[in-house]
Amino acid sequence: MGHSHSHTCSDHDHHGHDHHGHGGIGHVHVNTRDSRALLIAMISTGVIFVAQVIGGFLSNSLALLSDAGHMLTDLSALLISFAALRIASRARNSYSKKYTYGLRRVEILAALANGVLLLAMCAYIAVESVQRFFSPEPVQTIPMLIVAVIGLAANAISAFVLHGTENLNTRSAYLHVITDLLSSVGVVIGGVVMYFTRIDWIDPLLSLLIAALIVRSGYRVVLEAGGILMESAPGHIDVGAVTDTIRSIAYIRDMHDIHIWQIGAGEVAISAHIVLDTFEHQEEVLQKVRELLKEKFSIGHSTIQIESLTFSKREDCTNCPW
Repeated sequence: MGHSHSHTCSDHDHHGHDHHGHGGIGHVHVNTRDSRALLIAMISTGVIFVAQVIGGFLSNSLALLSDAGHMLTDLSALLISFAALRIASRARNSYSKKYTYGLRRVEILAALANGVLLLAMCAYIAVESVQRFFSPEPVQTIPMLIVAVIGLAANAISAFVLHGTENLNTRSAYLHVITDLLSSVGVVIGGVVMYFTRIDWIDPLLSLLIAALIVRSGYRVVLEAGGILMESAPGHIDVGAVTDTIRSIAYIRDMHDIHIWQIGAGEVAISAHIVLDTFEHQEEVLQKVRELLKEKFSIGHSTIQIESLTFSKREDCTNCPW
């Protein structure tokens, strides 16, 4: 959890917990569609990786070998994503004593690993491409084109089955496949141009373009996964708007220690201390806070501590920020 401290402000403090929305933090929904999509994408990616390695050596095409390397990275990423999805979908009760939030973060760790793999592959492709510019080598365009077209078809299938998947991990896998699809299109076009012009430096140029695609997708995945692991507020949540909404509720005098973070893909949680004049309207206030958090911000898990204005300002309340 993003924040914890002992609640010594008052013997009369009350807590409200809401565990609904998105199945609740305590319940993991097994997404069979995502698992099936990843399995299909893994098979397709594995087949085309083997074909591109063979075709790359036969044709002496750095672009094709780079695309094969990208495929290998994607295959590893898909395997990690599939394993993470299976682990994260296990019953939470099996891990409740140690991992009280279950294993949601496994998905995020896998997504981060995927992004890092992409960036590492990008560096390798860039170095090899620069070397080829200074020492161009002839490319056999016919086998290059045949394998590139097969790769294009396989990537199209993978992109189709992964499109619309729900969590961060499968979406990161989808980004991998999309970059593969775009690079396959580039390799096909480049192969056609090279066939008619015999300009060999097009091959390393294509490799650099592939590297640019890898940087773009890898950076986004790393940034998003890193933000979740750092327990930052999700990008689509305006913390100021959440605070203003809660403060606008009747009977609330003040609030503090507000924390908004993301447990896993698509699961947002919030904790906050709310100060009332008295505890007379606490149930009404809690209910209104929960309703507004769900309706306006799609926050399905809330932990709210109710404090009275009198007790929250006590001098012996050493854990409070007053």
